Formats: sequence, C-alpha cells, structure tokens
Amino acid sequence: MIQTNKTPKTTAKKKTSGPALDAALRRKAEAVLSGPGAPLPAALLEPQEHRLLHELQVHQVELEMQNEELRRAREELEALRARYFDLFEMAPVGYVTLSDNGRITEANLTAATLLGLVRDELIGQPINRFIFNNEDQDAFYLFHKDILATNSLKKCDLRMVNTGNALFSAHLTARSVHNDSDKTNQLLLAIEDSTVSECYKNDLEEIVRNRTAELVLAKDGEEKRRIIAEVSFVEIKKLKAQLEGERSYLQNEIKQVYNYEHIVGQSDAINDVFFKIEQIAGIDTTVMILGETGVGKELVARAIHGASLRKDRTLVKMNCAALPSNLIESELFGHEKGAFTGAHARRTGRFELANHGTLFLDEIGELPLELQSKLLQVIQSGEFERVGSSVTIKVDVRIIAATNRNMEEEVGKGKFRDDLWYRMNIFPITIPPLRNRVEDIPLLVEFFVDKISKRLGKTIEHIPSKVMDALQNYNWPGNIRELENVLERGVIVTSGPKLRLADELTKPFTQLGAHRKTLDAVERDHIVSVLEQAHWKVGGKNSAAETLGLDRSTLRARMRKLDIRKP
Repeated sequence: MIQTNKTPKTTAKKKTSGPALDAALRRKAEAVLSGPGAPLPAALLEPQEHRLLHELQVHQVELEMQNEELRRAREELEALRARYFDLFEMAPVGYVTLSDNGRITEANLTAATLLGLVRDELIGQPINRFIFNNEDQDAFYLFHKDILATNSLKKCDLRMVNTGNALFSAHLTARSVHNDSDKTNQLLLAIEDSTVSECYKNDLEEIVRNRTAELVLAKDGEEKRRIIAEVSFVEIKKLKAQLEGERSYLQNEIKQVYNYEHIVGQSDAINDVFFKIEQIAGIDTTVMILGETGVGKELVARAIHGASLRKDRTLVKMNCAALPSNLIESELFGHEKGAFTGAHARRTGRFELANHGTLFLDEIGELPLELQSKLLQVIQSGEFERVGSSVTIKVDVRIIAATNRNMEEEVGKGKFRDDLWYRMNIFPITIPPLRNRVEDIPLLVEFFVDKISKRLGKTIEHIPSKVMDALQNYNWPGNIRELENVLERGVIVTSGPKLRLADELTKPFTQLGAHRKTLDAVERDHIVSVLEQAHWKVGGKNSAAETLGLDRSTLRARMRKLDIRKP
C-alpha cells in the first residue's frame, strides 16, 4: 500500500496508557458497582468470598469498558481507512508497489486502468511488460538502480504501453522502502499519463467551430463580446495542448539518463574513447562518431552531451535512415500548415527543438544528397526556413553525427558531399568493435545479465566459466547489441541461478576477414540476382518486387539507395 508521511488529524483526546490507565479503569469500575443498580452479593457469603466476588465484578466491568474503547477506536480506524482508501483508489495518478524483482504487488484502480488490466490480473505482472521498448526499459533500469543507490525520491519520463498496445508518455515518481517482513526493498511508484489526449484537442476544435458559427449569427454586441472571449479562452487551451504535445514528443525522443559512466568497460580501447569524450565535451565543436553497427555510438553521443555545457538543455536525436527522403527535410527543419499534402498543422523541426542544445544525427551517411547542401548551410550559418515558409529562423545547435559507413569511400563515389564531410569531420571518435576489447566482455555480461534478469523477474547469480569462455571466444559481428540479445535469450531459457546460453557461439575469430561483405553489399547482390532472374522486371506479375515481397516503389527506392542500375 502507498504510504504517506502525513499523519491524519483527529479530534480524539490523548489516550492514557500503562499503570495510570489501569488505575483510572479501576476507579470507573468501582463507581459503577457502587452506584444505583449495582449487583448485591449474597448475604450468606463470608467476608473473604465477598471480596473475591467484588473483584470479579470489578474485572467484568473493566473488560466491558475496554471492549467499548476498542470498538470506538476500531470504528475511527475504519473510517480513516475508508477515507484514505477512497483517495488512494480514485486518485488521478496510478500507484503501484513493486517487489525487488520488479513485479507488481499492489496497484490502485487508476494504475489498472492505465495499464489495461483488471487489478487481480495486474498483480504479479513484471512492470517491464508495460514499458515500451529496450531503450525505455534501460532508462527504467538505471532509474530503479539510482533510487536504490541513493535511497531518495526520483523522477523519470519514459514511454509505456498498455495491454491494448496503446502508447502513452509516462511521468514516474518513485522511492524505495524497506519491507521488514521479507527483508527486501520495495519500490513505491506513481505513474502519471502526460500524453495530451487527441480527443481533448478535437473537442476544443469542435467548440471553436460551434462558437464561431454562433458569433456570425449573434446580433447583440454584448453577446458577441462574450462569444469572442470564450473562443479566445478555448484557443489558449488549444495552444497549451500543443505545447504539452511538444513536451511529450521531447520526452519520448530524449532520454537523458546516460553518461559516460554507463559505458561499461575498462580496456585501453574504451579508455581512449573516454579520454576523447572528456577532451571535446566542454567545446561546441562538431563531433563525428565512427564505428560498426551495435558498438554504442548513441551512448557516446549522450555522454558528450551529458558532460557538456549544454547538459541542462535538450539532446534531440534523429535517425537519418529511418525516414523516407521526402520527410527528412520536414523532420529537420519543420513545416508550416498547408506546406504539402497532409500538413494539417505547423510542425516544429528537430533543429528548433534542439536550440541551445545538441542535435544527434544518427546514420548521417544515409542523408539524401539533395538535403546535404541545406544541412551544410545550417551548420555554417545557424539559419534555416521551415518548409513552406520564407521566415528565417536562427538557432544555436551543437551537431554530433554518427555513421557505420566508410565516409571517405562515400565521398569518392559522389554519394556524400566532400565539403559537408570536411565540415563535420572536425573531431572524429572511433569506437572500437567488441572483438578488440575482449577484456571488457565479463563486465558487460555482468551488467546485462543483472539488468535483463531483473526485467524478467529472474535471479541469476553465477556465470559458468565455460559460458564466459564461449562469449569471449566469439567474434561478435553485431558487437554489443548482439551480445545483449544473446544474453537476453540466455536469461529467458535459464531456469536456475546459473546462466546458460540458448545460442551456440561457434564462429571463430578466423572467420573475420577483410573480404567479409557488409549488409548493404549482401542486400545489393541479392536484389541484383532476383532482378536478373526476373529479366529486370521491377513491378507487376512475376516481377522482382513480387518475388522479394516488396512494393514496387519500395524496391525502386532500395535500388536507388544501393545504386542498382539495369546494365
């Protein structure tokens, strides 16, 4: 049950306790027995028997009085309990209690409604079931760990999802309490939905339309002024809802929960990365982070921001490979209402959101060539225009970019502008692949197993040497991301305190050669092979798109990206 530090005020008088209470009770009992209607002892009793009977009668009256006191106290307690139970159950914030392994042991009705389960079904569920993805789960893990380490009240913003797969932004407040019954630490967690309801915004727009129609028909001046005032008030509410929406967007995108202390490792290779982070963090110079897929480029970007003078401002992330080329410009610079089909409202771009903060451009090598010149202009001048607007906006943004591509080769092929590359490659940081920091694997394994087992409600206390040897002898082409996935599968299949792996890691270091193809190269070869079998027929019946299970437009986009042309 959620506890409170406030003691409810009552009008009850201060109770007497101990010997004084016994003496007072005895006096009351004596008075009752000596008053009118008191029971009379039998006339034939001896004096000693008379005294004994009198004592028994006094004790009987004392017990009756004590029972009456207890009854009144119980009624007061039940009234207080009912009062605070109603407050707890009907609070607009969801309250849950978590066990030390992250399972829900208590919850109020609001929490059950938020998470989409009746309370009986909610009890016993792991809280991580309702946290959106691995990124948010990592944030909650570090949040929980920080609470246990500092034993203080903490707050956190992340994304949660209910059993109906409805996503919402959650503002969490939590503290740890010690459970004396089983000698464990429980987490008292308050969950507040900070997502602005689309229905609410639609309701506001409907009110504005209706009141505007009434304004046209109104003839009395006083009535017109009243309607105008109401419409203005609703418009203010709409703007407030829009601001809340932007705040929610930032909370979803921005996870300022990492710093370089959470980059696990102590090898010389990773210590060199730490040294470079400390060198560049306090300067606003553009940073280029290089490294293979899965080495943790985003963690390094967050570490740089977290140690910089901009750490109290926003770190905004954009993955240049995750969006179609026709939407990237709008995402970067924003757009005005009506700028293009589907632009029903003004949208704030990533550069504006990152003003006085940091913009992290992941997979910068995927940025379309036609947008590279615009990005260069913003980096050089700090000025841009929204799509569909001629108004120049000036921003102060630090750029951190990352890529897993060989950018010099991309420049040589004409896929990346050389002037933009030279402008961004001022301070490169290359993150070593996991195979070059084998001595860090035991630390990473301990970190991930602890985090994953807590998330899955398991207790794993030992990593067998055979398992650790297998992990250290594998070449890890997917790097730390692959290691985490392998360990998660291992934790899932482990039933006891010793970790066992679900994967057979048999690939030796000797398979890692200079001739190994990249994922893009493998994909390119496969698409070319299918196109050749289909006689370069892209769409339609018996076409390459049909064989690959892709839309014709998607296949053409992949062909352009991979520079596939019909010979």
